[in-house]
Amino acid sequence: MKIFSSLFFFFLLIPSTLLALDLKGKVRLEPPFPEVQSLEISKEHASLCGKTKESPKLKVSPEGWVANAVVKLEGNLPLEEDSLKEKDYTLDQINCEFSPHILLIPKGATVSILNSEAILHNVRAFDEKAEMLFNDAMPKKGQVLKKRFDDAGRFVFRCGVHHWMHAFVIVKEHPFYALTDETGSFKIKNIPEGMYTLTVWHEELGEIKAEVSPETKSLLLTYHSTR
Repeated sequence: MKIFSSLFFFFLLIPSTLLALDLKGKVRLEPPFPEVQSLEISKEHASLCGKTKESPKLKVSPEGWVANAVVKLEGNLPLEEDSLKEKDYTLDQINCEFSPHILLIPKGATVSILNSEAILHNVRAFDEKAEMLFNDAMPKKGQVLKKRFDDAGRFVFRCGVHHWMHAFVIVKEHPFYALTDETGSFKIKNIPEGMYTLTVWHEELGEIKAEVSPETKSLLLTYHSTR
């Protein structure tokens, strides 16, 4: 009985991180794959921005792997660490495009919006209800605009001068998010043991979901083509 009690007490003292899990996966689109969209630039902007731009909305590899899909876990999860809120998060404007196209930040963090070119930009941000949060002109190269985001959610950035420019800032309520790379891959580390729902969001393809258990080590998530 003493041995049982000692073991029970030992397990109570195990830090939760020792029971944490890592989850990796890939996101793909079934064929046929869409053609890369080319955006025509109006004449008044072509001299500075070029005549065409490749649309950042849907990037699919020849094998069907989907980039820029936002992956998150849903369930009873710990909140984001306060220290991560103090990191530098930058959304740049360069070559008449936002970079990166999708930026993940913790709730309460500040984004530095940078203009890296001698071109007038007009930065506007909208929440998921399409309500405008701010509307600021940025006419100077090197100009920086700082904006803090205290609410979790998905915010779209647009330029009022260059209609094709847009990006997303994803404000996380917890650390268990990821963004797929060009091979469709993602990894979420140090997940507390438990049952969760994994949600994948893509701006063109929508949402898909999968259940995650302590036995889940990897996932392959597939969007079905509508073509």
